[in-house]
Amino acid sequence: MRRRAGRAALPLLALLLLTGCGAAPEIPAALAGLPLTHSARGAQALEDIARLHRRTILARDGFVAHYEQGARVAMLYVTRAHAAPVAWWQLSKMVEGIERGAPNAEGRFSHLKAREQDGLTVYSAIGLGQVHYFYRSGSAIVWLAADPGTARAALGDTLRGVR
Repeated sequence: MRRRAGRAALPLLALLLLTGCGAAPEIPAALAGLPLTHSARGAQALEDIARLHRRTILARDGFVAHYEQGARVAMLYVTRAHAAPVAWWQLSKMVEGIERGAPNAEGRFSHLKAREQDGLTVYSAIGLGQVHYFYRSGSAIVWLAADPGTARAALGDTLRGVR
């Protein structure tokens, strides 16, 4: 009897692990009125993101998108993990690193805050002359870096279009 219950749980476990495992969301054509100037998707994007973290990121897909007009700039980094629990773990490691003051490849982040917005826990931090917002949606992790004057509007567009 126990053996049968264990076998019944396997399909449920497989379903839970596969939830939200599709491709990364589409790359927005604009953020906060800034046009997309260039982007990378797939292996190249994952390499770029890994370089920022100084380690390989467990992801099945992703993109990096650069938006710019004049002095206004925003960067969007999105990865799609193999499963939502992996993305949750990755996000928790990012939060812990920022809380500890661990540097990334370019510097440190400060003023870490979390808030609920549009049904998601959205984190914000300041660093490298930009405002950074990041969140997890299913198996996707989304990181937005933008100049202070552009950040809030870019976050609104990102939350509406990148889940």
